Amino acid sequence: MVLLGGTTNLLSKLIFNKNGTNLEGNTNFLREKLLDKINMKSAILESDSSGVLIGSSYMFASARDWARFGYLYLNDGVFNGERILPEGWVKYSTEVTNSTPLGEYGAQIWLNRGNPRDSEKRKFPSLPSDLFYFGGYNQQIVAIIPSLRLVIVRLGVTTDESWDHESFLLDVLNTVVK
Repeated sequence: MVLLGGTTNLLSKLIFNKNGTNLEGNTNFLREKLLDKINMKSAILESDSSGVLIGSSYMFASARDWARFGYLYLNDGVFNGERILPEGWVKYSTEVTNSTPLGEYGAQIWLNRGNPRDSEKRKFPSLPSDLFYFGGYNQQIVAIIPSLRLVIVRLGVTTDESWDHESFLLDVLNTVVK
């Protein structure tokens, strides 16, 4: 999955510096504080040439594990009754950043909120406005829709512009939500 390049990679570097300049230590930190707590066992992490985990991308995992990650966000940072993310983080990260014209970006998360002055002007107009998502390479996605208590994961590979997230997600909704 891709979590917006530059800022995310800077955050990875800050975490790397805080925990010491050791790839193994930083990988263990991420596993201990997040991945193991949500049973995300298939995750494979990659680093840059200096040993910093590439926070914006290059974490490979099964669809089930990506769904666990989405479930963590669906449940306000709580997984199996344990608070993993700080209280208020999910709310903060899904609030619209002022500089986004379509209300499409929060704190490291893509949103479907829409323009504050015209909520119909949004990325996926036919989908719920509370949808937020992690967008991945070659059109992968982890979509979270709190109003429907739903997480949808797509790990397919589409190398051109033919893929349509909105149609795909709408088809899933029309199939599972009655």
